Amino acid sequence: MNLLCEDYFLCGDNMLYSKDLPVLNRYDVIVCGAGVAGFTAAVAAARCGAKTALVEKYGMPGGVMTVGGNNEIGLFYRGSRQIISGIGWELVNRLEENGWAIIPEFNDKYDHSVQNVIVNVPMASAEMDEMCLEAGVELLYHHTLCDALTENGKVTAIVVSTKEGMKIITAKYFIDATGDADLTFFSGFGTKLGDNGGETLQPGTLRFYWSGCDMSKIDCIQVENSFSDGLKKEEILRSDYWSLTGSPYTIFSANGNNINHLDINGADSISRSKAEVEGRRSVVRLARWARKYVIGAEKASPEICSPEVAVRESRRVIGEHIITGEEYINAVEYPDGICFSYYPIDLHTHGSNTLYNVPVKKGAVPQIPYRALLVKGAENLLAVGKCASGDRLAQSAFRVKASCMAMGQAAGCAAALAVLKNISLHDIPVAGIRCELKNQGAIVP
Repeated sequence: MNLLCEDYFLCGDNMLYSKDLPVLNRYDVIVCGAGVAGFTAAVAAARCGAKTALVEKYGMPGGVMTVGGNNEIGLFYRGSRQIISGIGWELVNRLEENGWAIIPEFNDKYDHSVQNVIVNVPMASAEMDEMCLEAGVELLYHHTLCDALTENGKVTAIVVSTKEGMKIITAKYFIDATGDADLTFFSGFGTKLGDNGGETLQPGTLRFYWSGCDMSKIDCIQVENSFSDGLKKEEILRSDYWSLTGSPYTIFSANGNNINHLDINGADSISRSKAEVEGRRSVVRLARWARKYVIGAEKASPEICSPEVAVRESRRVIGEHIITGEEYINAVEYPDGICFSYYPIDLHTHGSNTLYNVPVKKGAVPQIPYRALLVKGAENLLAVGKCASGDRLAQSAFRVKASCMAMGQAAGCAAALAVLKNISLHDIPVAGIRCELKNQGAIVP
């Protein structure tokens, strides 16, 4: 496929470059991004009979859950009531049966923060591989999305970077599960970054794992005092430890999980590069402080560090409906409600260690409408996960993994039904999507 010509030339501050690119393959459905939302979308579409490809820049699925090191999945339940099942819940149970997941007791008397499912990262990624392959999904790892082609309101193809060079992949329908709305952005459809062009975004976190710590000797009070001393001497920074996790003792007891807060714009590669450097510097500062001041941590060593900072907030698509925070916490019932979501508004504050937290109305369960997955102006493009259509407050709640899994499965079913009927995603009857979701074991509004 020839994009422009066979040469390049300078044009002011820009360089026009073009090249003949080979078409790698053609599919019914392409899912971009193999995080938990993309994983469920791909499996759902393939189980419906659509020829499906899952395009991912890394060599493993799971996104924030695996590459990002945050191996907690919430929330499948509101108290004792299950509100999300389907493919995501199937993954959890397959892992738990073999000892690779811990499923907590779900009960109204417990805070939502202790009702996450904990999974083993390498085993979770391997199980996701198997579920994709069993469904017939073609896994295209190490294929980095770098552009998209559109025509008359339709995405016609994507451009990916591979070890053999850039290639074209075509499909009838596309699902943006990149987390940063990359596919939507490259396709020229509407996206939004924060509320002020990205100047204020939630901070990211770099996960790491300790070894060499003798927890029997590490005392909470001594850690708190030594942390205060470290701050005064500027040997550590306030951003190195997110204070809302409790005492600085959790730096060790949580094994490096959700500890630091790093300024990052997930839609900007330069910003991400700086955040990766600052994240590793943060881990270095904590390790040096621990060895110097904390009794029981004299041999503390960060043995494993996630390869990238996990991003809480990035671009969101502008969909046919934008879920507001008020709609979310009041659990508005939509005529096209396609799945449930449950988590409080959870906006981590830029430049500080504070949290804006608003609970969902008592006893209620928010819904995600199908229109929030439909990219405005696009005939054959859906967006799922944390880049779905919502304002910042709603996104801070529905970005959690179980909700992303539910959205992904709904989008996969919708895309497959559109393939079968050969119609626009906007014309798919919601009742038909709900029916297929039920066939796949999902819970629907």
